[in-house]
Amino acid sequence: MIAALDLATGKLYYRIRPRKRWREFLGLLKALRARWPGQKLYVVLDNFSPHKHAEVRAWAAGHEVELVFLPTYGSWLNWIEAEFAAL
Repeated sequence: MIAALDLATGKLYYRIRPRKRWREFLGLLKALRARWPGQKLYVVLDNFSPHKHAEVRAWAAGHEVELVFLPTYGSWLNWIEAEFAAL
């Protein structure tokens, strides 16, 4: 599962995929971008390597999506982790 949590509404946006590579993650980012056009998006992320892939970073930079990385071993700071724990 690849997911995003909207902090303003508490709504979870997710995709279930057989793999969690940068391509699947980029697909989620594109879906989020389409959902909120014209607004800058801030996406809080852990340090999972697909989040840092060069293609993902390049696409985000060109589409008003700012990738905000948590400190190493700071996943507890990410609110979506509580949602994952509940699953």
